[in-house]
Amino acid sequence: MNKRKHYGRKIKKTKNLYRRRKTAKQKVFGTVVLAIAIGALAFLGFCIGKPLLDYIGSIGTKEMPDWTPADSYVRAQESQPAESTAADTTTVPENTEVFGTADGVTDIAEVNEPTVIAAAEIPTSALANRSSLSAVLAKTKAAGYNAGVVQLKDRKGILHYKSGIKDTEDIIKGGMTADEIIAVFEENKMIPVAQMSLLADQSGCMTFTDMSYKIKNEGDVSWLDYTGGSPQRWANPESSATREYNAQITAELAMAGFGDIIVTDLVFPDFQDYDREYIHEKYFRSDRYNMLYNVVKTGYVIEMNASDVLETPFGRTAEALCDTSKLAGNSIALVIDRKALTADAGYPAEARSFTETVLSLAEKKTGGLPIVPVIDGTGFDDAEKTRIIALLGELGYERYIIR
Repeated sequence: MNKRKHYGRKIKKTKNLYRRRKTAKQKVFGTVVLAIAIGALAFLGFCIGKPLLDYIGSIGTKEMPDWTPADSYVRAQESQPAESTAADTTTVPENTEVFGTADGVTDIAEVNEPTVIAAAEIPTSALANRSSLSAVLAKTKAAGYNAGVVQLKDRKGILHYKSGIKDTEDIIKGGMTADEIIAVFEENKMIPVAQMSLLADQSGCMTFTDMSYKIKNEGDVSWLDYTGGSPQRWANPESSATREYNAQITAELAMAGFGDIIVTDLVFPDFQDYDREYIHEKYFRSDRYNMLYNVVKTGYVIEMNASDVLETPFGRTAEALCDTSKLAGNSIALVIDRKALTADAGYPAEARSFTETVLSLAEKKTGGLPIVPVIDGTGFDDAEKTRIIALLGELGYERYIIR
């Protein structure tokens, strides 16, 4: 490559360039101009500098204009009491939980505030695989619900999820693990609620034979319940095998992420007088309820029929209330069935008054344990359910179930 040539003129400089001596007139004129310039700069600095300094000094102390919240925030706060002092903090109301069924139930999302958590029962058939569960959850969500109740251990003892508990392979019908079920709920932005039967457990008792009631003086021969027509084994709450098995299931579900577990069938079998010939006498005593606490874990929502709670003495599903101190940390899912509490028995016929009466009476018998109202939908039409839901909100119930 050729080098580029640079051309230019050479400028000759002298040592006394721009340093010629000034005359007396020039000196006087320069002094006057300098004084005028200094005065102008001082005036300009005062005009601009003072406001600037005032602004800088006000940073961090000047009050900002009031913030106007979005409409959605205003609606969420309308039910909150006004702040009494400047030190008070605004608290968003705790979420209300509603457990219901997707079919044949009033659209609860339209009845309640946006903070309500509405759950529909998810059919066990949906637990076959991820795609089937996702499809059902999507449909449920589109219907206005944001949570789902899944029956993971039914009244026959069948497990509707792939449990890791040893020797349960033959009683599993679900196609997914509890972790996978939770993952599908999360993908669909739905809240999972587990439900399991505790002591009605034919399959569990056949797999783990030590769980079942035994015929006295017959060793390991299981007692069978024939009241339902076909022979049925029941899990004995006094058995360590029963306690361990249910504790394993509960731990498995909790580890997967199920925060709420509704338990059903915390009951003894419906023993008949002729069973005294086969079953130990202790299962007929008035203090047998103490055996039930062996299988109760803290945090359970224990289902009981309101009709049994209001009986004196307590009915079959409510025997655990005989010592409410043993149920500390648990809630009672109170099933309110109008067919079991009729107007002929003295209960109001109107749905709202009926529900309020039952709850008022039940609160006096549950020893201060939190009550989760469970409205049996077969006894109420949609309009009645709407009035009941409104009542529950007025009474301050934060969780309730609509079936």
